[in-house]
Amino acid sequence: MGRKNSPSAKKELTEIIQRYEAAKAEKRQLYLDGDQLADIADWYATERKFNDAQEVINYGLQLHPGNTGLLIEQAFLYLDTQKLSKAKEVANSITETYDSEVKMLKAELLLNEGKLEEAQQLINTIEDTDDLASIIEIVYLYMDMGYPEAAKEWIEKGQDQYGEEEDFIVLQADYLGATQHMKEAIECFDKLIDIAPYNPSYWMGLAKCYFMSEDINKTIETCDFALAADDKYGEAYAYKAHSFFYLNNPDSAIENYEKAIEYKAIPPELGYMFMGMSYATKEDWEKTEECCNQVIRIFEENGDSGSILLIDTYTTKANAVAKMGRYKEAHQLCKKAKEINPDEGLIFLTEGKVYLEEDIEKKATQAFKKAAKTSTGPEMWYMIGTAYSEHNYMYEAKENYEKAYKINPKYEDLPERLSVISIMTDDLDGFLKYNKDCERPFREETIQQLLNGPDHRKEDEPILKEIMKRLKEEKENNTVKDPVEEVKENTEGNTYVGEEEKESEQEEEPKQSNDEKAIELAKKEWGNDHDATFSIDEKKGNKYYVAVKKDGNTVEWYEVDTETWKISVY
Repeated sequence: MGRKNSPSAKKELTEIIQRYEAAKAEKRQLYLDGDQLADIADWYATERKFNDAQEVINYGLQLHPGNTGLLIEQAFLYLDTQKLSKAKEVANSITETYDSEVKMLKAELLLNEGKLEEAQQLINTIEDTDDLASIIEIVYLYMDMGYPEAAKEWIEKGQDQYGEEEDFIVLQADYLGATQHMKEAIECFDKLIDIAPYNPSYWMGLAKCYFMSEDINKTIETCDFALAADDKYGEAYAYKAHSFFYLNNPDSAIENYEKAIEYKAIPPELGYMFMGMSYATKEDWEKTEECCNQVIRIFEENGDSGSILLIDTYTTKANAVAKMGRYKEAHQLCKKAKEINPDEGLIFLTEGKVYLEEDIEKKATQAFKKAAKTSTGPEMWYMIGTAYSEHNYMYEAKENYEKAYKINPKYEDLPERLSVISIMTDDLDGFLKYNKDCERPFREETIQQLLNGPDHRKEDEPILKEIMKRLKEEKENNTVKDPVEEVKENTEGNTYVGEEEKESEQEEEPKQSNDEKAIELAKKEWGNDHDATFSIDEKKGNKYYVAVKKDGNTVEWYEVDTETWKISVY
């Protein structure tokens, strides 16, 4: 958590830092008061230069023994570096116990230990808690430490007096976002943007709400507004990076993670960790390893080689080096990860993947069984199934996907994966079962394309033909209604095939153009996707070509025959 004492004005602070660093380089003494030195230490800590911050504090305490501001900085520095006992020791040495910053420091220490009631009692003794500045400080402390209910009390306390003030609306918006009241938080940020449309932090607050709501395209769009206001606003790059990572766009994710690191919006160890994962998505194993090595180096230099964050890095690197044939090293990395947490399922999953790379199926199965025991949800079964699938163990993949399906049939793209694997394992009943659950089920046209395509497996032809037969039977029996038929019009153009003709309704319905009909047909074929847009890209006689676009990029074309109203992927 950051320190609570505010630094001097930016220009003045910059000049003081320059004077301090010049004196340090020349190995000469420089007299600065305690507050100035505390501000320098605060700046170093914000820049994650913890060793430099500690050096400034040590120098300051030589000049000003027992200075309250410097001791507060020291304690917060220990908190930043997860040295709780040392932070307590420093806090207890401060003699000015009446100081509000000292009380806030000690309250944070109590909250770290889960002593909410004691922390509340201490905070209530702070003078001027009715001031907006104090309310803001207290609310953020409770939220940062994971006590939203305690924060709520202070939000309500300030509502009547400060409800229309900009700083309070900011506080309220952050609180609502942190407590998952996204609709209300978005309304607050919209209000703030109306007040100050060029404030990048308000756009960023809105972007975070969209990200938490999994509206990823809106997140990227809103981050761009923040960057339009300030092109060096690092947090916007960080959230764009996370969004592109979510959308499986590793190149854009990497580009934005680099910017986020450059502008110090994300700790470099985390930035490189995510970049490593992004390179792994690209199967650029050398770059993956380079990023992982950067993460490991930073943690080792900070004396934090036992951080749980390294588990992700060790496993990511293990996968990478295994792909490059360095199996022994991969297993050693898994061993290092186990030294941090021997019960972490991700480690056993990674070991299983490494054994599959070595083609040691028995040991892979043993590792996957251990991984599965660490989780009760569908995620681990899904990841095990994917590992088997990527190594062409289709029956094993299907078995694990089905275990995930039993827990949650709608998890990720399970129905789609199971439909495809059912074809590859010659399981007709399985295909028919899972295909019905797909967001975009396989239809006759798709199966026919598979049969006609040059890349289909000859061994799959019998089941594909049987699937075609069964789909046709279902269509004829109306057990599965073909969306094409829902929009196909009769020769008079007044009603849809398969619907009852009602003269009154026919007269009320406006006649559609061929363009509208083609787009409607494409929308039904594509499925329920509110982020997609549809337009007529080209016309050739009775053939209309509908473009499907997402994020400004064309992702699919459909060919629509306006005579027969048949649709196919172009």
